[in-house]
Amino acid sequence: MFITLEGIDGSGKTSIASMLKEKFEKSGKNVYLTEEPTQIIFDVKSIMEKELDIYTRIFIFMADRVEHIKIIKEKLSSGYVVICDRYVDSTFAYQGAVLKNFLNGYENAYQYMNNIYRPFSLEPDIIIYLDVDPKIGLGRIKSRKREYFEKIEYLREVRNFYIHLSKIRNYIYIDSNSSLEDAWKQLTQKLINLDIP
Repeated sequence: MFITLEGIDGSGKTSIASMLKEKFEKSGKNVYLTEEPTQIIFDVKSIMEKELDIYTRIFIFMADRVEHIKIIKEKLSSGYVVICDRYVDSTFAYQGAVLKNFLNGYENAYQYMNNIYRPFSLEPDIIIYLDVDPKIGLGRIKSRKREYFEKIEYLREVRNFYIHLSKIRNYIYIDSNSSLEDAWKQLTQKLINLDIP
């Protein structure tokens, strides 16, 4: 099983990913917890601190993902539950928030990026989307270094793109505005409804 967690910064996905790992391990599963971007071929996070063209950003994330998918497939074939903190939907939303201004809207931006992704794609079995208001999310991570993607105007656009994606991709929607405990309670109930231990 391949599970990804999505949402803007401060949505709680990294904490939820760790809680999911513990939950599956308690049920006797082998779990591989990973994240994107990776450092498989280069340090993507450091590169992204530079002022780069939007198309450069997209292709760097996609190149990183090609190599990451090889590892994910190996783990899945060995019987692991793979949990990934951010995956392709993060590229769609974060880069799409800018790209939509060049390609005339959400759907054109999504289709452009999805066409790049499709030849090597590995779709998750479950996509968990943790939705939070950008002000609340930023308030939770106020001690972190302020980076390009943490500007509130930009995060509003990212969240809007996630909302667009939720209409065309199979998200498990979690309201993460209240507390981590509440978000976890929502998720565990939805997993039970899907007959996932």
